[in-house]
Amino acid sequence: MSSMPEGTEPKVELKFFRPEYEKALFENYQVSAEQEKYTALPVRAIQLCREDRDRHPIVILVDKRPVGFFVLHRGDRIRSITESPRAMLVRSLSVNLPDQGKGYAKRAMNLLPKFVSDYFPDMNEIVLVINQHNQAALHIYEQAGFEDRGHRKEGPVGPQVLLHYRMNRK
Repeated sequence: MSSMPEGTEPKVELKFFRPEYEKALFENYQVSAEQEKYTALPVRAIQLCREDRDRHPIVILVDKRPVGFFVLHRGDRIRSITESPRAMLVRSLSVNLPDQGKGYAKRAMNLLPKFVSDYFPDMNEIVLVINQHNQAALHIYEQAGFEDRGHRKEGPVGPQVLLHYRMNRK
């Protein structure tokens, strides 16, 4: 039973990863077997962030509780995905299995452009690559304003769609 007044939406925030989020993201974090084909769990993604300073681990908080995770990646290592030197790539987005289906990923993606503008003001585009069979995630991204411009590439588990979000839209 929620302690919130009826009709009150939980507060969704994006924050940079901090050590106090480790327990929630490492020990009890899970995704479905189907989702495991498409994303890296936070424990693995954070290890890659520690090895590459162009990768920034981001936590999705709901009422200050970690429920999801993704990585913002920029720099030369994303040139195989986009030629734009001012693009930020979203990687490894997931929501912990018990918290899925509550709209948290959609709300996080709606917060993302402001987060990127605030912390990475030189970026003018957000991009992501998603398996074309991952229809639930495609729907979330399209609702958040990402555009499919027809770019496709072969990925480890089939064809992938490149989605774009142009920053500073008025």
